[in-house]
Amino acid sequence: MRASRWLVTATIVGTQLAVAAPAIADGGAYIELDRTYVQVGGTVEAVTYVAIPERQQDVLDRGPFYAYLVPADAFLQERKPPPSGTIRLGAFTVFPSGKQAFELRATLTMPDVPSGSYNLQLCNDPCTVAGFREPLTGFLTIAGTAAEARLIGERDWLQWRVAHLRQRADKLRSENEDLETGLAALQAEADALAARVADLQARPPAAPIDAPEDTDRPIVDAWALVAIAIALLVTFGSVALAIVFGRRHAPRVVVPDTIAELEEEAELRPVGR
Repeated sequence: MRASRWLVTATIVGTQLAVAAPAIADGGAYIELDRTYVQVGGTVEAVTYVAIPERQQDVLDRGPFYAYLVPADAFLQERKPPPSGTIRLGAFTVFPSGKQAFELRATLTMPDVPSGSYNLQLCNDPCTVAGFREPLTGFLTIAGTAAEARLIGERDWLQWRVAHLRQRADKLRSENEDLETGLAALQAEADALAARVADLQARPPAAPIDAPEDTDRPIVDAWALVAIAIALLVTFGSVALAIVFGRRHAPRVVVPDTIAELEEEAELRPVGR
């Protein structure tokens, strides 16, 4: 339940800071509170952390710095009168935690005010320093009794839950509309394709197309005949030349008619061959 209430507080604080944005040009920082729902007369521990460059740390001499309880729809502005209903509470104590870092703490007692939401802000008196480079703001709810404070917390939690569920419902509704649109487009495309298929199936089969005979064109072109004739002439010429040169260089072979001629040729043949 504490985590849920923290979410409620963070949501409302973000809304409050957004409202203050026009009057606060350089943003804002949050004052942490140990509780955000407190009854009248109860105490709250407030703490915040700031960083101040060394050359600007003389701003701390303009303290002390107080916590102011401001109505939820109003904010302190430097060098301007505080809004109606603003109540000054306790002072912050400054603790150095480094060369440029400081921790500010305060224990605050809630005054007797009507039940409702309030802003908690830091400023000096009169208000000339509402923060250190950025305004400091917190948020809390004050009730007449502890039971009322608890019920207000439960109410705020339920309101936040309802808002969250409505946001989710709107998102799901938008996604559903996108899906329906896409489904309709796909269905239209499917219907168009089905119609085309049915149209093709309803058509009679097409007769085969015979190629027309070209009776005027000769079977073999004239240039092809000329090429064939030239090729044949070249082939015949090559064969004739081969025969002529082959006869011219071929050795003459004499076959002896008788055994006597054979013996005579053997005697004339040189030895060693």
